[in-house]
Amino acid sequence: MQVYLLRHGETVGNVEGQYAGVTDTPLTEKGKSQAADAYLRFEHTKFDVVLSSPLSRALNTARVFSDQKIIELDGLMEMNFGKFEGLTYQEIEKKFPEECKQWKETTKDYEFPGGESLRGFYNKVVQVYQDILKTYDVEKLLIVAHSGVIRSIIAHEISESFDHYWKYCIDNCKVAVIEYSDQYKYLKALNI
Repeated sequence: MQVYLLRHGETVGNVEGQYAGVTDTPLTEKGKSQAADAYLRFEHTKFDVVLSSPLSRALNTARVFSDQKIIELDGLMEMNFGKFEGLTYQEIEKKFPEECKQWKETTKDYEFPGGESLRGFYNKVVQVYQDILKTYDVEKLLIVAHSGVIRSIIAHEISESFDHYWKYCIDNCKVAVIEYSDQYKYLKALNI
């Protein structure tokens, strides 16, 4: 089995440096173009199942990338940054200095006010991904999601450690591929 993890195209939130999380920020023109380019890189790859976050930036990327039925899963949404949603880091520092200080001190376990913690998010994504693998026993699976979701999946599946979450980076409209063969799993590609 091969699982292709595609990050959505560039968004307005990406350009403005916002913590967009669960905020439904649209693709930019560049993001739409990135999705079309990604399609061309994989146009000869036949996916048995296509799953996507329901947020428009992922779903619209998936629609460009694949013309088959797309199954939307809420569990593939980006992390919820709570009251920090839609703000840049500089705005967060200015509006919420005490919360920002706590966030810096306890990054992994800091629960965003009205949102979730990185550790809680990671655990949620890992559970959703394990359910996906149990549900879809196919040759090629495409998941269109967000940076945090993809980092969580790779950190868990490849490094088997939450502590390795920040060791992986996935660019807009790039793909990571995890391959499962017998009892083995490995990262076949990153940022292609």
